[in-house]
Amino acid sequence: MTKNVTLRMDEAILRKCRHAAVDEDKSLSQWIADQLVKAVSAKEAYQETRKKALKRLEKGFDLGGTPLSRDEVYER
Repeated sequence: MTKNVTLRMDEAILRKCRHAAVDEDKSLSQWIADQLVKAVSAKEAYQETRKKALKRLEKGFDLGGTPLSRDEVYER
């Protein structure tokens, strides 16, 4: 279900948006709606990727081998 929304913007920006919509063979309303969907989708994808990366960091990585003792670390 779609809802109507009223937007206020500078005339210069509106003109550029209209040209972009024409270039993509879309109405201005559809073009703006598509841009908003892209922005929200990108943010959701970023948040999901960030969450996965943090989860991997918490788990850690198996690099093989055994940990060095304190003496081995500071051995010269």
